[in-house]
Amino acid sequence: MSKNGKILIGLSIAAFLGPFTQTIYTPSLPEVGHFFHANSFMVNFTISIYTMILAASQFIIGPLSDTRGRRATLLPGLFLFMIGSLICFLATNYLIFLLGRAIQAFGISTGSVVAAAVIGDIFAPSEQGRAMSFYQTMVFLGPVLGPLLGSVIASYYDWKWLFFILISGAIIVSVYNAKTLHETLTKDRTPKKITIQTFKNILFDKSAFPIMLLGFFQFYGYYIYLVFLPSLLDELYQVSLTVKGLFFMPLTAGIVLGTFLGGKVQQYLTHKLILVYTSYGIGIVVSIFWISLWLNALMIPILILLLLAYGILLGMSLPSQSTTLVNLFLNQKGTAIGVYNFIRFTGAAIGPLLGAAFYAMGGNHALYISLFFFLLAAAFVIHKNLEDPFEASKISADF
Repeated sequence: MSKNGKILIGLSIAAFLGPFTQTIYTPSLPEVGHFFHANSFMVNFTISIYTMILAASQFIIGPLSDTRGRRATLLPGLFLFMIGSLICFLATNYLIFLLGRAIQAFGISTGSVVAAAVIGDIFAPSEQGRAMSFYQTMVFLGPVLGPLLGSVIASYYDWKWLFFILISGAIIVSVYNAKTLHETLTKDRTPKKITIQTFKNILFDKSAFPIMLLGFFQFYGYYIYLVFLPSLLDELYQVSLTVKGLFFMPLTAGIVLGTFLGGKVQQYLTHKLILVYTSYGIGIVVSIFWISLWLNALMIPILILLLLAYGILLGMSLPSQSTTLVNLFLNQKGTAIGVYNFIRFTGAAIGPLLGAAFYAMGGNHALYISLFFFLLAAAFVIHKNLEDPFEASKISADF
């Protein structure tokens, strides 16, 4: 395996730990409540605080990786994650457990930022698609494998031992990255200073803004399906709780498959074309979903196919989004990815809240037709404004 390949594996596993840690103990939430004598709100807040810190810390971690270095940001972050996991493992008090979760989230937030930035540093633009595809696949495997492995482990051991597993994982990942990851941030690409204006320039860049908008609404839509699909299944099919869980598999499998295909497709299509096709495609999938629902024709096979299609198209677009951003901001890769992650996490957080408002106004029809128009608007903005500087220079050279 090449040196860059070894680095990619270590970084991708570090990025994987973030969403994996977010969900690993969700099957044990009732046991967590009993242990701390906490109500459901307090228990759910242990998940929410992790998500909030994970999102907010992007504004700190991104600039740090651009000014202090990739390795100098990741390794201390993994150490903090290990400390936070240890606090959670030893905690007998609810507030101490919350503190551990906050430290966990802040530490592991370095994983996704540094991984994307390093890919932009060490891989040629023509190779970044495949690398981003592998990294994004690992990130999306996290929330899938978290509850699965968490439920298996918790069925044999006390839920606290899940955090011992995370401590062990942090040690292994830290040692691996310490041995394989060299500092990839060169002095000539180190920005002199990260200011508020830097964030504004990234957010409102003509080509970056469409990606931010697309990421927001794609994650908004993803969480609309995650949150509202169970109630829809109750209305249409009256299926059991166990069967409901199976309906999430096409969506998740589609995302994993899509991120893999997204890296392959970049050999044949530009990033802009991939994002245009997939963003309009996702809108079309949602429109078919709504029309089928309106006509009372949303049969189980159709539902499964539409969920799979949504996942594949979403997954295919992700590598091109992150690859384009690191091409746009050569000297602020980490900061750009940090802003991008924050926008996506915000979309995920707003999805259930705004979705509930639409549902209250007009039920499932208002929920999914509004999602269609949001995705259509994002696709139109991508179509009209996105430009990848690497691909633009390549096209000019060809002519």
